[in-house]
Amino acid sequence: IEHLWNDVDRRLRASNNIIRGRDALWKYISQVWNEMALETCTKLIETMPERIQDIKNAKGGYTRW
Repeated sequence: IEHLWNDVDRRLRASNNIIRGRDALWKYISQVWNEMALETCTKLIETMPERIQDIKNAKGGYTRW
């Protein structure tokens, strides 16, 4: 889920929109989430076998992920 929130944050910062107030922020985050979530989730799911193997190879240590 951390990767998904990082993507939302990147899109939010790149938008150059001025967002005032909690409600406006939540509305914008919801919009961004709905636009990107399926595609991004699919990419993350598809890379899971590789991620797991990298973790095994690193014996729980640092990986590129």
